[in-house]
Amino acid sequence: MADAAVGFVVQKLGDLLVQEAINLHGVRGEVEWLKEELETMQCFLKDADAKKNKGDDERVKNWVTKMRDVAFKAEDIIDTFMYYKLRRQQGQPGCIGFIKRFVFMFDELASRHKVHVDVEGIKVKLHELSESRELYGIANIDKKIGTTSQHVIPILPQLKDDIAMVGFDDEKKKIVQELVDINNTNRSVISIVGMGGLGKTTLAKSVYNDPDVKRSFNIFAWVIISQEYTILEILKRISSEVSATPSADTIQDLSVAISEKLKKGKYLVILDDVWKEDVWDQLQKVFPDVNNRSRVIITTRILNVAKIADPTIQPHELRLLNEKESRELFLRKVFPRQDIETCCPTCLVDYAHQLVQKCGGLPLALVVLGGLVSTKPQTQDAWHKVVNSMKGQFVEGGKRCLEILALSYNDLPYYLKSCFLYFGCFKEDAEILTKTLIRLWSAEGFLPTKNNKTIEEFGSDCVEELAQRCLIQVTKRRKYDDSAKSCRIHDLLHDMCISEAKENKFLEIYQNGTANCVKMANPAQRLIIFNEIEILNYSNSNIRGLFYGHLNLGFPFIALEGQLGRFKLLRVLCLNTRYMSEFPGEIKSLIHLRYLSLKGPEEVPSLIGHLCNLQTFILSSVGSKKISYSLWTIGNLRHVELLNGVPDDPPNMENNVPKNLQTLKWVRAGSWIGKTLPMLTNLCELSIHGVSNDHADALSSSLQKLGRLASFSMNGGWKFSSNNIITAFSNQDCLKKLSLCGSFNPKQLPHNDVFPQQLVKLHLENSYLEQDPMATLEKLPCLKYLHLCHAYTGKQMICSATGFPQLLSLYIEYLYELEEWTIEENAMPYLKSLEIYSCGRLKMIPEGLKNVPNISIR
Repeated sequence: MADAAVGFVVQKLGDLLVQEAINLHGVRGEVEWLKEELETMQCFLKDADAKKNKGDDERVKNWVTKMRDVAFKAEDIIDTFMYYKLRRQQGQPGCIGFIKRFVFMFDELASRHKVHVDVEGIKVKLHELSESRELYGIANIDKKIGTTSQHVIPILPQLKDDIAMVGFDDEKKKIVQELVDINNTNRSVISIVGMGGLGKTTLAKSVYNDPDVKRSFNIFAWVIISQEYTILEILKRISSEVSATPSADTIQDLSVAISEKLKKGKYLVILDDVWKEDVWDQLQKVFPDVNNRSRVIITTRILNVAKIADPTIQPHELRLLNEKESRELFLRKVFPRQDIETCCPTCLVDYAHQLVQKCGGLPLALVVLGGLVSTKPQTQDAWHKVVNSMKGQFVEGGKRCLEILALSYNDLPYYLKSCFLYFGCFKEDAEILTKTLIRLWSAEGFLPTKNNKTIEEFGSDCVEELAQRCLIQVTKRRKYDDSAKSCRIHDLLHDMCISEAKENKFLEIYQNGTANCVKMANPAQRLIIFNEIEILNYSNSNIRGLFYGHLNLGFPFIALEGQLGRFKLLRVLCLNTRYMSEFPGEIKSLIHLRYLSLKGPEEVPSLIGHLCNLQTFILSSVGSKKISYSLWTIGNLRHVELLNGVPDDPPNMENNVPKNLQTLKWVRAGSWIGKTLPMLTNLCELSIHGVSNDHADALSSSLQKLGRLASFSMNGGWKFSSNNIITAFSNQDCLKKLSLCGSFNPKQLPHNDVFPQQLVKLHLENSYLEQDPMATLEKLPCLKYLHLCHAYTGKQMICSATGFPQLLSLYIEYLYELEEWTIEENAMPYLKSLEIYSCGRLKMIPEGLKNVPNISIR
């Protein structure tokens, strides 16, 4: 009887699986049809969106909104179907897997039925939209043209990141004079006041970087305040800027540490973008007045903020530019590096005048509009279209340039609009790493590979084009290739970005326990949580991105605990949390996840291997991290960064080779260096900790096979042969950045000929060389940045004539024995910055370095 019962169950299971296969085949066909229709919808959206931006036809806007909602729904259906398909593929083999599959079968059958019903609903909606399309005048477009022409970024002129300062020269001179005034020994607060977009921050930066100012102070700090702030967060930023070391991260301890640090020197602190009058009342106690002519600069839109900060000093109230100044600033952006008087063709002078007039003298409007026009052909027809796209005179105040900002956004290619809207996922005034942006864009599918470029190269082009159009500002560039390292967005542009993103259902900001999109029929695709919450009260389970916390402030994870599993279609998950002791188990079910950033857990369990689509994994933890080997089984993995601490164990890749891996930071040395590292041939950036003499030969051999490596960092206390690590790169052209921490044996650098000749940035630490390293390093033809720390134990150092032909920055520290340093004529001809720290026996600064613009000796 028992055998018969088992046979009956097995037969029924078999019948169900046959039926399941039949159902699956039918649903799969519908999903394939839906994928094709989604491509067509996206083409329609590109064409319709462009037409919408040329006018204010509400019918077209309504059509676009409805089509976008249908496209979002189609994506939900496809991703849901793929979720169940992937879950089935990940099932265990054998009897246990068979039983689990049976348990979930009914759930899957119900889900497939829902897919069928939803697809039928899409067909009805598409039929309705198709009938109304001709009425709205939205023409069909060829899919091939629509999907490729949008991905060609024009070749644009390279512009300086800093906005040219026009019209404020006299104001700058006054401020500099107030800063360096020897007759005023008191600590003074100087305020720059004006509406948004007038150039307060630009003026403050110009003052901050002025050579006379740099020579007059020895402690500097720049802190952005913004509308939403906490005193604790501001104090942490100031503490970091001035290198104060509080005993604890409390307001009291931070205040004391900052004050004590500032008492030791003459300081200049910039408090940028202060909105509230009580900010100075809360902060002034940390800025001591020891009668040494220290200064604080405040930029603000509120005149009363300036008056309260220091009633004895007249605020510098910025004005709008006059017509001549406006024309100059506009033409500088349109025709960079050309003579302002002759650069504009005669046939375009009248159009330039009309465009300048529209800006009403507001610098930000002129800069953004100039960035837009610089991308257009220099023809009457092209400029005439820009003039016609703009509406009449603008209202006064901060809204003056919103039409121009919107015009520049609307002019973006379709794919670049999504890239721009992603800035709304970050806090106002945040400085954003461009590599983070590009990885997020990639995870969202915004960056297809085109024109033989990698996704990363295409993403970098997108950043540069947004900067060229003056929609973002590049704040830092990488020293070894001059590419954008970080960027930010002006607060007015950030406001416009948020507004557009909400209108397009791109994102929603969750505030005070609710989000507006909760009540929408078609909610936004991304949820942003900037403020601390007790529990997430959010019903939409189809979001693609979830951002919790922001760069400088982590929130307790308990508000999300047990809820992440609901968001099964997530592609991006950024959890900047605290108090996360364990890796969230519910992440296992997020098999669409492509970008995962976590803060807190000390161990990554094997469930990470279920995330088969994962491209980027970032883990920030101060504890000892243990990483399961399952991470390395993910075939799509591109970037792994282990921040704020190195795992106790080396990566256990076993027989797994994540061949798409491009970034690997910071991991511990181990046997994998000889076994697996040589096969990671796509690596571009590698950082290894804990290298010992046992790894020397294997590491040297493996590095020779990594031909795409552009940046390599190694930390170890071992003695390695000079012919090992450095010579491993002797025949490679890609390596631009090299950082080696560890002593050399023999105590000298190898000959210049075996050094990687393309090096732009070099950091040597704990090298303890006995032979002068300058004889070798000065011959590197591309070297621009050199940092030597505990690198040389000799008494004499010589930089010969014509040595260091490209060097811009030199930083030497802890060369305790150095007494004499000779700089021969014509050595280091382009040196701009020199820092000397803890070289107590050095008798004097070499004569050849006395004209270097920025010298710091501590």
